[in-house]
Amino acid sequence: MKTIHIFIAACLSFSATLAQDDELRVNSTIQHVTVFLNRAQINAQARTTIGPGVTRLIIDNASAQTDPQSIQVSGKGDATIQGIQFRTNFLTKIPKPVSLQRLEDSLRLARETFDALNLQKDVLENEKKMVLANQKVGSEKGTSVKEVSDMADFFRQRLTDVGKKLLALEKDLQEQKKKVDRLEGQVKEQNAKRERPVGEIEVTLTAKNRTAVDLALSYVVNDAGWTPFYDIRVKNTKNPATLAYKANVYQNTGFDWQNVRLTLSTSNPALPGTQPQLETQFVGFYEPRPVPSMESLRSNLQGKVMGMQVLKKEATPSAPAADMATTANFTQVVEQPTSVVFDISVPYTVLSNNRPQVVDIQTGELPATYRYTATPKLDTDAFLVATLSGWEKLNLLNGTARTYFEETYVGESQVNLQQAGDTLALGLGRDKKIVVKREKTQDFSSRKSLSSSVRDSYSYKITVRNTKPEAVDLMLFDQIPISTDSRIEVELDERSGAEHNAETGRLTWNLALKPGESRDLVFRYTVKYPKGKQLVNAQ
Repeated sequence: MKTIHIFIAACLSFSATLAQDDELRVNSTIQHVTVFLNRAQINAQARTTIGPGVTRLIIDNASAQTDPQSIQVSGKGDATIQGIQFRTNFLTKIPKPVSLQRLEDSLRLARETFDALNLQKDVLENEKKMVLANQKVGSEKGTSVKEVSDMADFFRQRLTDVGKKLLALEKDLQEQKKKVDRLEGQVKEQNAKRERPVGEIEVTLTAKNRTAVDLALSYVVNDAGWTPFYDIRVKNTKNPATLAYKANVYQNTGFDWQNVRLTLSTSNPALPGTQPQLETQFVGFYEPRPVPSMESLRSNLQGKVMGMQVLKKEATPSAPAADMATTANFTQVVEQPTSVVFDISVPYTVLSNNRPQVVDIQTGELPATYRYTATPKLDTDAFLVATLSGWEKLNLLNGTARTYFEETYVGESQVNLQQAGDTLALGLGRDKKIVVKREKTQDFSSRKSLSSSVRDSYSYKITVRNTKPEAVDLMLFDQIPISTDSRIEVELDERSGAEHNAETGRLTWNLALKPGESRDLVFRYTVKYPKGKQLVNAQ
């Protein structure tokens, strides 16, 4: 009886401990995600009811990519938050996402179809064996020619039909097998991701009475972000350009973001939020260390063997190792004055498969001027260029622009804001209706030898013709060489009204061409250099 009382007391004590420190698991629901250029901040909500005493609330559907330093928890309810911890659970698999369930359903159907085709193949092969096994015709009394002919026709027709069906089935089986293999590979890849550990956020709560709690969680996760890109559409050269600002949002956190509100931020919390400080820069002479002789090396080696303890005491201590960077150096989200936040009003679903989800940010019209440019020395085609103004109002970032002109896709270009000024120039493709031709004029290209030097003359003619029904503005580029040696002299003799940049040698013509107008432009230059030398890149 005494033993029973002790056991009951121990059970009561254990029950009291559980009452004071219960562990309760609960899932959180993602409400809002702020996606940075690198990383994302998850805002989630968890609701449950806790009993009196201490409760360790385990939120077990957090990403293993969570940065522990970024976790913040607040809430409503008659309870007190005592502490927050993050830990990694290597035993629990990531819940099966909807995308994986769909893949597994497709794989099951593909396997059923493959099995059905194999069954049809088996039936046909058995039928073929049965036909071949019954080739004997007639009886002991003999068989007429007609009976033999009829049976031959039957075997020929039946075996041909079976053979055709088997060939078609074999082709279908091969295609279906490829489909099954592709789906199996995709499912295997998705399941491999589920083998990764999951994260758990432990929130310790105390309450006097049983109460409902509503927790708001915020934490930053890695392996997520967004990149901007643009669709620029130009109806014609008389209308403004329409710019659609878009984002490729990606995440591989292990959990799908199902129908959540998105905010895109141009901040990058992976970068330090403080300005780097310049250290003092000392300048000195390089003094190479003398190469020791064999005799000195021999004596040093002997000294190390004979006096190891002395050398250890006299050795210069090594410099202390630099402090290792921690995740705290990169986790604080600092809103810089130059950063911009885009609140997306339409909920989005972003799957955890590292595949980008296109999100529309904003659309606007930009005033544009249009001109044609050509560099016939490199390419005889003329290119249409749109110069956009007012782009600063759209808070653009560097990215790829897909350009459409007159409802036709013309290619991609790069938006580089560091090279843009008040206006942003974008190429709209080639226009074959602006004909440009460049040729060397032999009549004016010659060499003349002097007493101690050689003078080479070069002449080029550029012909431009506007075959369009409207007037166009054309900016034409060419060049003359620039000397990097004082013994080589380059002189521009004729420019046909071109602007000449003496530092780069560039020639620029700004032409206004009427419909059907053709114009010839000639430029000449002379290169003088010492006799007996050979020039490089003179033409």
